[in-house]
Amino acid sequence: MSLVCSNCGIKIETVPLQCGQSVTINNETNKWECDMGRCGVISFDNFLCENCCINSSIMEIFHGFERLSEENLEFRQELDNLKTIIVQTKLENPDFAYWVEFGNGKFKFGKGEISGATIDIICSQKVMSDILAGKKVSFREFFKGTLKMEGDLQYAVVYFDLLGLASEINREIEVLNNE
Repeated sequence: MSLVCSNCGIKIETVPLQCGQSVTINNETNKWECDMGRCGVISFDNFLCENCCINSSIMEIFHGFERLSEENLEFRQELDNLKTIIVQTKLENPDFAYWVEFGNGKFKFGKGEISGATIDIICSQKVMSDILAGKKVSFREFFKGTLKMEGDLQYAVVYFDLLGLASEINREIEVLNNE
């Protein structure tokens, strides 16, 4: 059996260990599926390579932030205090682009490129994943040269602070839900 990424079409050489130990048949869809780690349980038809899985995870984080902007008063109030800013991010290794628009009470995101960005950010997929996971600090990466930013840096400070606030609120919500 040859597995191919359902997103980019490359041949998948290896799968996570938990996949090899969790292959099942979904009784509802009658399809083979397994636990692909950070991508969750997916059918063989929808397998993702590691890079597409990471990009999907990044988009899922921003989807959570968008949901938070609608459901959390603290986050929404913070967004109300900001003028609209558009951040275009281009990831390297592999190439992937997404944008975030926030301010005036809103938080939206999307795949691809958008015109009129206030800030352009370029970095590797790993650097952005680590920043979003709290393993790396954006401005340390900027000064090391692994994260490049074009535009007014004050808006970049606001953007990364806002992402930090959203992550912190999400952690607090998780703690409250687990008590």
